[in-house]
Amino acid sequence: MIYNRHDSQIRATECRHKYPSLIVILSHNAMEILKNIDINSYVIYKNTLDTIGLYVYALCEINGNKRTPFYIGKGKGNRCLQHLSERNDTKKVEKIRKLISDNKFGIDILRHNIDSDRAAKLIEATCIDLLGVGELTNAVRGSGSAMGRMTIEEIYNINMAVETEIDGEHAGLAFLLNKTYKSGMSDLELFEVTRGIWFNPPRDESVKFAYATYGGIIKEVYSIHSWVSAGTQQYFTRDDIDDRLERNRMEFIGRKADDDIREKYVGKLIKKSRAYGTPFVKVGFSSKKIIK
Repeated sequence: MIYNRHDSQIRATECRHKYPSLIVILSHNAMEILKNIDINSYVIYKNTLDTIGLYVYALCEINGNKRTPFYIGKGKGNRCLQHLSERNDTKKVEKIRKLISDNKFGIDILRHNIDSDRAAKLIEATCIDLLGVGELTNAVRGSGSAMGRMTIEEIYNINMAVETEIDGEHAGLAFLLNKTYKSGMSDLELFEVTRGIWFNPPRDESVKFAYATYGGIIKEVYSIHSWVSAGTQQYFTRDDIDDRLERNRMEFIGRKADDDIREKYVGKLIKKSRAYGTPFVKVGFSSKKIIK
């Protein structure tokens, strides 16, 4: 049931007292209140959600008057309600279950009637960047993150840096982390999103180094020791591993490259061939001197 600013104050007050957990739609001129009466009672919201077009939403934890987002998404229709019926054991789903049991779960519609999917992606990615992936249960930054949050130094490097070609003796794989990289992430976070988990990556002995890249800029260089099946090693900063463990997914064992190699490449714009949809691409193999 929807209560807007034209409804009687008595009915709205009754709704708030009876159902303290709220779904809030933020509009240009008014705040409309929805209540999640029961996680199975989607039909009472579906008709309303169908009228607001494409939207970006936040799943929130409610503490008194404070509403803290823990997941950002985009969609239309009842997309924001579908999370309530998910049955996997991700960090997001576990948090939803706990908040519902504590009567502290809410959904905020941050922007609705968005003109295009491209605009929705940019709004979604901006919200994720502003809050920080580390503060959210989103596994990635959002599909509009190519123009996302960066430091002024990173913007400079992307727009002003001269391409650096990887030497043959440092040949390896450049991993494109445009969805998983976030500004300010720790060394461990960066290492864990770089080393795994990848579908059927090149694993021959000539692939000696791993280049963590974002927007074409080399963020770190790792020396690859060997490859193992995904999930062999423990991850400390990721909770999306179990859902991606399948045949031919691999992760590498390694460490940061020697300082002289890192100083040569980190912060530089990498010269590479087109990835053609894969999240990694070979680099350094066009040079004459390649370690066999």
